[in-house]
Amino acid sequence: MRFLFAVMVASLLAASPALAQQGGRGNPGVTGVITSFDGKTLVLDAKDGPVTTMVTSTTRVTVNVPKKLTDIKPGDFIASGGTRGPDGVLRANEIRIFAAPGGEGQFPMAQPGQTMTNATVTQVMTNATVQQVGGSGNPVIKLTFHGAGAPGSADCTGRAADAPGGAGTGCVGETEFEVPANVPVVAIVPADPSMLKVGTKVTVNTVNAPDGTSSAARISISQ
Repeated sequence: MRFLFAVMVASLLAASPALAQQGGRGNPGVTGVITSFDGKTLVLDAKDGPVTTMVTSTTRVTVNVPKKLTDIKPGDFIASGGTRGPDGVLRANEIRIFAAPGGEGQFPMAQPGQTMTNATVTQVMTNATVQQVGGSGNPVIKLTFHGAGAPGSADCTGRAADAPGGAGTGCVGETEFEVPANVPVVAIVPADPSMLKVGTKVTVNTVNAPDGTSSAARISISQ
């Protein structure tokens, strides 16, 4: 499930400035351990063998910092892959806190019943609060997002990037999901290439240039 979520977050960031500037074709994220890095060429020991890519001035480097549910506050922008149960309730599988909005919306993932939510937190309801209103007792996060429909659309879903005028200018939707116990929470924090040391576990999203060379659009460091 963590690998699935990593792939979906990579998809969320596929339109990031780094990827757009490099102008190549995006590839799925690859996770591995750094075996060498000389400041330009990064080599990973990945599941399917060694992976070599170039780190450039436009490569976006971030680090995943473990957090708790109590660290999430109204105004935070989060991404969460979730599963909708037979009761219609969406339950988070993992939550990531981002420094700024990107890829807003709520839309289906590849697997049946899986939903990706990229939205701004409006309220975090604790276990006790949820029980008071007759809920299951799991904490609930309420969110708002821009969707794919035109401004004022009653049924607002989809990706904001598909909205007229670009991301963040379409309809406004509201949603919520439960957070079961032990759901991982991490913050995506900007990092420096100096943190790319041998033995560090990373996930790399690359782009291919027309000449076939590969460069890293985004590198996510795991802690």
